[in-house]
Amino acid sequence: MSDTALVTAAQNAVIALGTLNTTLKQVLPVVQSTATSASAGTNGDVPAQVVGYLLITLPNGTPAKVPYYGI
Repeated sequence: MSDTALVTAAQNAVIALGTLNTTLKQVLPVVQSTATSASAGTNGDVPAQVVGYLLITLPNGTPAKVPYYGI
C-alpha cells in the first residue's frame, strides 16, 4: 500500500468514526447523572437489589430513569 493510499484510508477512518459518533448521539439516550430512587410505580419484584438509577434523556427529549443492580 502506498503512503498516499495509507493516508487516505486513515482520513476515511477518522471521518467514519466522526459520523458514527454523531449517529450514536442521535440514537442512544444520553446519561445525565445517577439517582438513588425512582418516582415511578412498581411492576413487581426486581431480580436483585437496585443500587441506583441512571438519569437519561431519550432522543425525543423525555427524561427517564434506568435501574442498575449490584452484583
